Amino acid sequence: MQVEELRTRLERYCGFLAGDPGNEHLAGEVADLNLRLGHFDRAREVLTAALLQHADNPALLAKLANVAIAANQPSEATEILQGLLQAGHDQPHIRYNLSYALMLSQRFAEAREILLPIIDNAQAPDAPVLLARCLHSLGDLDAAIACLTTFLVKNPKHGDALGTLALAQLDASHNEAALTAAEQALEINPHDVWALVTMGSLALSTQDEQTATGYFDLALAHHPQSGRVWSGKGLASMLRFELPKAIEQLEQAVKYMPHHIGSWHALAWCQILSGNLDEARKIFEHTMELDPGNSETHGGLAVLAMLQNRADEAETSIKQAEKLSPGAYSNQQIQNLLRDRNELARVAQSVKNVLNTQQLPDGEPLQETVVRVVQLLAKSKPPQGK
Repeated sequence: MQVEELRTRLERYCGFLAGDPGNEHLAGEVADLNLRLGHFDRAREVLTAALLQHADNPALLAKLANVAIAANQPSEATEILQGLLQAGHDQPHIRYNLSYALMLSQRFAEAREILLPIIDNAQAPDAPVLLARCLHSLGDLDAAIACLTTFLVKNPKHGDALGTLALAQLDASHNEAALTAAEQALEINPHDVWALVTMGSLALSTQDEQTATGYFDLALAHHPQSGRVWSGKGLASMLRFELPKAIEQLEQAVKYMPHHIGSWHALAWCQILSGNLDEARKIFEHTMELDPGNSETHGGLAVLAMLQNRADEAETSIKQAEKLSPGAYSNQQIQNLLRDRNELARVAQSVKNVLNTQQLPDGEPLQETVVRVVQLLAKSKPPQGK
């Protein structure tokens, strides 16, 4: 239904409701139309007024939860929907929406458990796609991909499933499969956020920041609160060595994805490249609190310790990083420096010079170093987030 049709219908139903203000069915219809038009406050007003007369009406409460989700207030939606479940209204759409609200609150394990009882229910046909997002966010990429692959056998033109699959394949480093799924998703819906993020990230991996930015900008126009989109834009800005802009964009990313380690790491490296070593340390210490077992955090702290002439601390951090991720390339590079304290001191001074000159001692542009950092960060496998 087009916008003008929705507005015309809303005007007509508002007239009906004015003549019968106690009609909960009309109130629900008016609220739904306002919600579809993006009038969240008006939808809430209509439902609140109706609930004064029909306080325990489950349909009205469920619609109020929908408004809360649309207005990015998942905690309110969760409270309403959990209350409905506890009151015995255990229906597929209640569970589905509750799972979605929990996902928005980064409560991925709870979201999965709420969803499992309706995974094969015909009244919740998209439940497998939401389950795959839960699994992805919990780090079980293989299970997410398997779930989506099975679903797509019966639903090969399901755009949301294809976009979700594209992102899962991307984070699993299956780039060709990610590209195929993203292209198929965009044929169905040119604004699919996960497909656009996938295409932008694949462009970043080839250092094509202009193409990447185009995809991320398109995604942001339709999904301004997507942390993955903001993260991608931040990495693209890093490639162009536009560090102040990258910092702003990555701060937006972690605002919407506070548990997204990859974006925090990118932000920390931006601060390092900007010479803000104390700020970078605060960020790495924060990621340590989020995930003490992340080797890249320990590696980042080792780099900071080297730059601040704390060789013993650097050695401790890199040993921990190697213990967590044996044989990782970034760990090997830092360990090579630690073998020679004189070399370590020279590199520390060189990096400090780089921050001022944007030129490495051997003549290599700093841009190429940034490229390598971005490529490493782009391979991180964070929660899907929003």
